[in-house]
Amino acid sequence: MKLTARPIFLSLLLLAAMPAAAEGPVFLTVTGDVTAPNRGPVDPDYDKLFIFNEVKFDKAHEFDLADLEKLPQQSVKADFPKGGAETEFSGPLLSDVLAAAGATGETVTVQAMDGYAVEVPLSELVSKGAVVAIARDGRPFGIGNFGPTQIVFPRSERADLKDMPDDWWIWQIYRIDVK
Repeated sequence: MKLTARPIFLSLLLLAAMPAAAEGPVFLTVTGDVTAPNRGPVDPDYDKLFIFNEVKFDKAHEFDLADLEKLPQQSVKADFPKGGAETEFSGPLLSDVLAAAGATGETVTVQAMDGYAVEVPLSELVSKGAVVAIARDGRPFGIGNFGPTQIVFPRSERADLKDMPDDWWIWQIYRIDVK
């Protein structure tokens, strides 16, 4: 059997073309139709949360906290839970996160660490001003409360969102799948 350097060379080219991998602990992984992946497929020996939630993918874009903080930041005011005290959430727009991942598609499935997931038309989330919040009232989310990330909307700032229920305000998000 004759080995050639061509397959290895092509693999190295593909790796070199990938955006840099997240350096810190990963807060959010975007899967599905991603054109700027920075990681490969699920590793059953390492990716236990993905395996627990029966998630499979061949490529994805991972974001650590620094990656999310590098994106343009938004601050929105909202009552969450609905009817509660108004608080300020901050983080990048969902559309900016997906653009950084090179994600294209018409629907997104936002998934929490406990497996809870909601599939929503991307255009609706964007038109409602969805933010991938990484902090509440200036304090970063922690695992165990609403973190590492939460989808929030400017409900206190927009009359058209006043009656919006909390169904799409997913918290403890670790994955967004785009199709």
